[in-house]
Amino acid sequence: MKSIDKEQMINKILYILLVFFVLSCSHNSEANKEHLDVEIDQLDEIYSIDNLRWLEGAWLDSTAFSFRTPKVSFMEKWKYYPDSISGKGFSIKGNDTTITSALCIREVNGEIKYIARPGGEAMIPFSLIFMSDSEVVFENLVNDFPQKIRYVKTSKDSLQVIISGLRPEGERTVTFKMRSVSF
Repeated sequence: MKSIDKEQMINKILYILLVFFVLSCSHNSEANKEHLDVEIDQLDEIYSIDNLRWLEGAWLDSTAFSFRTPKVSFMEKWKYYPDSISGKGFSIKGNDTTITSALCIREVNGEIKYIARPGGEAMIPFSLIFMSDSEVVFENLVNDFPQKIRYVKTSKDSLQVIISGLRPEGERTVTFKMRSVSF
C-alpha cells in the first residue's frame, strides 16, 4: 500500500512539473515582432477574432500521453464571445479531471494574442503570427517552452494542437490530436 501511495505522489509531482514545464513563461513583445513573416497590422485588417470561431467547443486528446498508467487525456473547452474566445485546459486521469490552465484569445494593444495562465500562475502571452480559415499560429520566442502554439483544423470534428520550441536538448514538438466531444 505504501509503495502505491509513493508512486501516486511521484506521478502527481511529475505531472505538475510537466504542466509547468510546457506552459512556463516570460514575455518580450519586441522579440516576437522581429520574427513575424506578415505585419501585425496586415493580419488585423484581414483577420479578427471572428475568424477563429471554429475553435469553439470541447476538444479531447487521448493520444499524446496514452503511454502513462493510468492513461492521461487532455481537453480544451472554448467559448466564443464577440471580443474574445475564452477557454480552459483540463487533464483527465482515470475519474479525476483537473483544470490545468485558463486560456484566452483576444485583441491586446491592437494585436491578437493567445494568453495562457497555467495553474493560476502568471499569464503567458503569445502573439499571432499566422492565421487562415483552418489554422492559427501564435509565438513567444522568449518563453522557455513552448515558443510556438499552432491550431490546425483537420476536419469538421477534429483539430491538432501542436506546441513546439527549443529546449537545451534540441527542438521539441508535442502534437495533440483533438476530436470534438460533448461536454
